[in-house]
Amino acid sequence: MKEYPFNGFGYRLIPSRFPSVEVYRGLVANDRFEALYESEARTNPRLLSKEQLLASFGGEGSPRLQNWNHAPFRYINPEGSRFFPSTLPALELASDPQTALARAVRRREIFLGRTNEPPIGIDMRMLKTPVAGTFADLTGLPIGISDDDCREEGERIPSGLAGVAFLAPERPLGLCLSVTDNACLGTSMQTAHYRFEWDGRRISRIYAFTEKGEEWDPSILFGEDQVIAA
Repeated sequence: MKEYPFNGFGYRLIPSRFPSVEVYRGLVANDRFEALYESEARTNPRLLSKEQLLASFGGEGSPRLQNWNHAPFRYINPEGSRFFPSTLPALELASDPQTALARAVRRREIFLGRTNEPPIGIDMRMLKTPVAGTFADLTGLPIGISDDDCREEGERIPSGLAGVAFLAPERPLGLCLSVTDNACLGTSMQTAHYRFEWDGRRISRIYAFTEKGEEWDPSILFGEDQVIAA
């Protein structure tokens, strides 16, 4: 199978939520926090698992343990990804921000349509992740290939590769990566923030929280022209 070496950045969007609040805040006196945290660290399976991962991957500073890099492989999407079932977790990234936005818009429309969500604004943030690895080159597949055929192609991927390189069905000139080995990921960084305006049927507007405050019709994202700066 043809290989696709990649050394650059991958982009994706995630929902932007308020900062988390410590679970014990407001429930117990401040001088009891340490004892409670120590007790939880000894009994909470999630924290015990984290300690094991820290020992395996070299401590808190490892990019593999950064939440944005680790979570996609830990908290599984039951529907799987384009090429792989849920039994083989994968993180899908676009090689440019415009393709990442196009994919995020289409996926949010599918999800919100399934749940009959009334009009709502959804805040999203862009993540930029260094990627260096060798991928199976599936960029030659027809854009309209069926889901079943995609999964068949995924089954043929040789072991030892970092995943799959493919062209986005939402934007056929946009290169994407389906990462199955997070060892190829560097530390992810937050970049731009956006608001997707869902009108009850589709995402009809995007607001970019830039210095000048931009507003876009999402339809501009899906064409061949590069309208969003990298």
